[in-house]
Amino acid sequence: MMEDKVEEYETRLRQRVGEGEYERHKELVRLLARNLVIEDLLWEEISISIRDVNARTKLLQQRNQIVRDIHTEFRALNIEIPTLVEEKTESFMNFLGDLETDDTSSESDEGIESSP
Repeated sequence: MMEDKVEEYETRLRQRVGEGEYERHKELVRLLARNLVIEDLLWEEISISIRDVNARTKLLQQRNQIVRDIHTEFRALNIEIPTLVEEKTESFMNFLGDLETDDTSSESDEGIESSP
């Protein structure tokens, strides 16, 4: 399954860079495709571990490194970095903010219920 996603990303990247550049930088395109799949998998793991602060922090650190690598690889191929990575990050930060709000509101609701 992961290999299928790598091939899908590689095909899309191949179209973006063109055949000539693809032939010259085949290994870099393949590496970028693998890193994009890893980044997708890390997002899935992060969403599963959303309430486990330690696991989430570790996964976010791993994801941040992969994103740095992805940005470097895009620059090396001289193609524009898609904003999807930034959109995922922004959506996730908004989600975390919503979680904190939900936790705070549930705690204050509990405090109200336990008051005489």
